Amino acid sequence: MRNPELTKKLIVEKAMPLFNQKGYRATSLSDITKVTGMTKGAIYGNFENKDAVAEATFESAVEIITEQIRQRIKSAPTAPLKLNAILDYYGEYLHNPPVQGGCPVINTAIEADDNYPLLRTKVVRIMTLIKDSLKKVMYRGIKEGQLKSDVNVEEFATTFYSTILGATLISRVEGDNDTYQTVKSKMKKLIEEITN
Repeated sequence: MRNPELTKKLIVEKAMPLFNQKGYRATSLSDITKVTGMTKGAIYGNFENKDAVAEATFESAVEIITEQIRQRIKSAPTAPLKLNAILDYYGEYLHNPPVQGGCPVINTAIEADDNYPLLRTKVVRIMTLIKDSLKKVMYRGIKEGQLKSDVNVEEFATTFYSTILGATLISRVEGDNDTYQTVKSKMKKLIEEITN
């Protein structure tokens, strides 16, 4: 490949599932060369170091997920249906993750909180972005009379997102979706309670 952008893209695409499954610490440069079929020189010719590859794979993985969530939100006509669409998305995600190895936000958050401050910052940024999107959906739902006006948007959005991530993590560890389905059912009831 002669085009540097295409080469970088290929490295990121091939290394993304590797980092997401093995983790940032456990993934070696040799692992990256193996999955990409490139030499260390080719990797270093496109990225400063392994951490730069890790950051690029995280950003790319998150872009995939946020775009899919954005599409779900966009295709649902009302705030309650948008919230339910997000619940459904994560339920489907358990069986068919768009990024091999599960949710990169969860996986990276677990590993990066103490060891990789730059990745931790990126995880916090994406979590904030998703919660802000939820809040925007809810504020618009209140404005359009779809959600009750007395709902505490900040509290609900934080609880909603945190609960989804926690249930996703537990279901992945347990190897089934029972926990997620239980939580999903409870969250759907909470959505009904705040719906006009």
